[in-house]
Amino acid sequence: SKSYGDIQVYRDLDFEIVQNEKAVLMGENGAGKSTLLKILAGAVPLDSGRIKLGHNVEIGYFSQTRLDVLHPENTVINEAFSAGSNISTEDMRSLLGVFLFRGDDVEKKVGVLSGGEKSRLILAKLLVNPPNFILLDEPTTHLDIDAVEALTNAFKSYQGTLCFISHDIFFVKEVATKVFEVKDGRIRKFEGGLDYY
Repeated sequence: SKSYGDIQVYRDLDFEIVQNEKAVLMGENGAGKSTLLKILAGAVPLDSGRIKLGHNVEIGYFSQTRLDVLHPENTVINEAFSAGSNISTEDMRSLLGVFLFRGDDVEKKVGVLSGGEKSRLILAKLLVNPPNFILLDEPTTHLDIDAVEALTNAFKSYQGTLCFISHDIFFVKEVATKVFEVKDGRIRKFEGGLDYY
């Protein structure tokens, strides 16, 4: 269960996401989609109940409002390398290019980046060394069409479990294999993608 003051978002919710599902949370604004992602990420505590993670589950969480995971003194490329991978400098530059950090942009200090640039950098870091369960809240915001397509292809080939919120119909149609409808504090599962829903 989860409430914010007098507003009950969830009560006695029973929700399960299974390994390798790529699930989108659908519903009206204010239905509790972002709250659910935050609960799963451990960013918001439950009022009652528990969360049980599967064996060896590693969670990665992207939220546009959670920019405190970046180090302002690092350059963009050094921040990307801080995700801990054996990726080559050339491959890292290519990955950062997908997220619109091209040429000398990779030498910018993180502290001078705009909010949109910081969001794109967090997404790039997630894909440098991806965990096996990724939670995404509106990942395509601030991305141009080419970057959305590149991100879509990256998550289509991603081998882990994905749970996300997006208003980008192209991204949802291409990536989601399951739909969870969030409505009135309940969640209803649809065993198919957006067209099925």
